[in-house]
Parts: sequence; C-alpha cells; structure tokens
Amino acid sequence: MPSSSTFSTSRLGTPWTLPPGMRATRATRALAQLYEARPDAALSEAEVETALATAGAAVNKVTVYRLLDRFAAAGLLHKQVDAARVTRYALAPQGGDGAAPRFECDDCHRQFRLSQGSAKVQTALKQVLQALATAGHESLAVDIAVHGRCADCAHPAGGAAA
Repeated sequence: MPSSSTFSTSRLGTPWTLPPGMRATRATRALAQLYEARPDAALSEAEVETALATAGAAVNKVTVYRLLDRFAAAGLLHKQVDAARVTRYALAPQGGDGAAPRFECDDCHRQFRLSQGSAKVQTALKQVLQALATAGHESLAVDIAVHGRCADCAHPAGGAAA
C-alpha cells in the first residue's frame, strides 16, 4: 500500500496532502476522489460508505468514520450536523476562510454551499469571532446554515421556477 502523504488526485487544483501518519490507501484515495468529483456535496457516513463501495473501495462503517474524522481533523473536510441530526462532511473551504455558509433543504436535507457574497459573510464572521475572543471566549467555531425548501422540493413537477 502506498505510504506517501501526498497523492495525485488534486483538491480542486491543489494536490491532497494527508495528515502525518495517514497512508494513501485505496480507501483514502477513493474518499479524496469522491469529494473531488462532488466538491459541493455534504455527505453522511452512509452516503460515503455506499459511494466508496460503488467505486470499488468497499470498507466497513468504522473505517469510513475513521477516514472522515481524520480528514476533518486535518482540515480537508468540514464536519457539520444537519437539522435531522445527521453528521455530514463537506469539502473544507480552501485558504483558511472558515466554514462556508450553506443552504439546507428542510424536506430532503440536501445541502448547497452558498458561494455568492461569501467574502462579505467571512468578513462579518471574522468580526463576530474577534468580538467574542475580545470578551474572553475561546475555541470559537461558526456554522451558518440557511434553511428552507430547495427548488426540487418546492417545485417537484417542473424543477426551479422560471
């Protein structure tokens, strides 16, 4: 099995660099390729397990959780809990911008990353975090989710409204 901490699948133009001690196994590469192919996806453990099996890298649930947790700890994935209390993992924003704001459908629980206006949102978040840190709060994290119904659920027959 490969032991390199960097491998060829690019992370949206940047090679994936694994945390120290994590090997580039078939399952690790398959997980990276899954998020490379679906960069806006916020997937549950069960969805990742199914996708890895479909890609020919069938692993058990414990291994999937371990991989997801290691990728999240390394800052490669962002871990979030949706309204249905399901933990989902999304590709972490590049450049240390923090958590990307997202829209979550209350019906189907799909999540969509909100990139429009993201720089303004990040600036506002940094100001809020700075104010909280100034007040003495530590280890602050922000998770922004806008809830509603996605176009597919709101308009099931015709998709998005014209």
